[in-house]
Order: sequence, then C-alpha cells, then structure tokens
Amino acid sequence: MTLLQYETWQERFTAPEKGYNKINLTCPICHSHFEVKVYSMPRARLRKLYFASCFLTIAACAVVFSILSHNEKGFIGYIIAAPFVYFTVWQLLNVIRGRFDASDIVSHAQGKVHRIFDERKIKFSFGNGVGPS
Repeated sequence: MTLLQYETWQERFTAPEKGYNKINLTCPICHSHFEVKVYSMPRARLRKLYFASCFLTIAACAVVFSILSHNEKGFIGYIIAAPFVYFTVWQLLNVIRGRFDASDIVSHAQGKVHRIFDERKIKFSFGNGVGPS
C-alpha cells in the first residue's frame, strides 16, 4: 500500500493498563529496527491535557502581548492567539469525549524516519475488548 509516496503497514498493539510499554519493531519495508511507546488511556489523556495547556499558554502570551502593546499592532497578538485557543478547545473536547488518535497512544521512543500516519494504520487491542470510539 502506498500513501503519499510512503509505503505503510499495519501493526496491532495492546494498550497497557498503566503507564506505557516500549515495543521494538522491525520495519518490513526497510528492515530497520526502531522503538515505539504505547501509552495507556489515562496516560494518553494526561498527554492530551499537557498539549492543551501548552496551546493555552501560547494563546495567553499572545493576548498579554496585545494588551501591553500600545500601538496599532496590538491586534496581531489576538490573531496569533485565535488558532491556539481553537486547538485548546479541540484538545479538551477530545479529552472529555475520550477520542484519541494513534499519535496520542503510540509515539516514537527513538528518532527514526518512520512516522505514524493515522488510526487506520494502527489497530489497538484493549484488555476489555472495547476500542476507542
């Protein structure tokens, strides 16, 4: 299968109950070895909240810049803050609804050229038999 000039494959992971597991993989295409971290759902939720707080911090800094700016360029801070507020709300709604994508649950532990595309390429097996909705 080719996706945007990249060859892809599917892997099946079991999400741990707590924390994360490091899993060693071998690419079936280039035969290189790399490592991924598979996070538990509570850990993935904390990571999502962390990213939401980062987006909120950037937006708050941009708003403070606009407030402290006493010239006509002060509106630029509001323009910069708007997408970060959107990203914050989007992340928080996903946390509340329990929506996770592959990059929330699986991430790279070693820097390799392999990328995780989306949840259709990674299949999750959960202990209770129920996957993410």
